[in-house]
Amino acid sequence: MGGWLALGSKVRGWLYAAGAVSVAIVVAYFRGKSDAEEAEHERELNEYVETRRRMDETTIPNDAHDVREWLRKRGQSGSDL
Repeated sequence: MGGWLALGSKVRGWLYAAGAVSVAIVVAYFRGKSDAEEAEHERELNEYVETRRRMDETTIPNDAHDVREWLRKRGQSGSDL
């Protein structure tokens, strides 16, 4: 403990400044990481909304004949079900 008191005030000031800069860097890193995670979550939600919109716009045939015809056309187009 006596060593800390023996340090000059100028050296202690430099140590405080270095500590403050280190803390600021760590805080900025974690804030950036949090922002990136939040942006990824927002992208996932937007993808869900777009998928849901396309699902809601899809028309569903009313009778069995129309369903078979829709499936036949879909199979010919090469799309996966």
